[in-house]
Amino acid sequence: MSDFGFAALVISVLVTLVLLGMHIAVALMTVAFVGLWVIRGDFDLALQMMYMTAYSGISSYIFATIPLFVLMGALVSVSNVGKDTFDVAEALLRRIAGGLGVATVAANTMFAAVTGVSIASAAVFTRVAVPEMARHGYRKAFAAGTVAGSSVLGMLIPPSLLLIVYGVLAEESIGKLFIAGQFQGYCWRRLSWP
Repeated sequence: MSDFGFAALVISVLVTLVLLGMHIAVALMTVAFVGLWVIRGDFDLALQMMYMTAYSGISSYIFATIPLFVLMGALVSVSNVGKDTFDVAEALLRRIAGGLGVATVAANTMFAAVTGVSIASAAVFTRVAVPEMARHGYRKAFAAGTVAGSSVLGMLIPPSLLLIVYGVLAEESIGKLFIAGQFQGYCWRRLSWP
């Protein structure tokens, strides 16, 4: 079989597994494992490559923290700490139009600045803030938009891991990238507020 034919076969098997309902990660792992086994003809090599790939993904700081922050968001959601926090914010910011939205943006920005990963911030606040804002009478579209828009701010605030990774890959000064992110945030604030 030619290389093109084998690639087409692997992609069609992958798409078929996903369409049959297998999780994408499991389908990718299965197809990669079997494909490497068929190409190299060595079961032990395919098993060792799968082990090394899984270990390198888990040992990376960036990829290890994201599931832990998502777990933290689930625990906050289940334990009603988020409910109590939003009840206090609602009481304090009742006179400000969109007060819970302002509180969500501030909290999401601080959380993204602490973690350095905007994906974790979006995952946590989607579980916590959106249901609480809906419970206090905000539209779900507004709540989801507030969380999505404010979680992006984590990429601009130091210590943004995405800016660091981009700076390393693009061979740019990370300090200059952070200054540019702060300048862009300043310009955005000046344009959005009268």
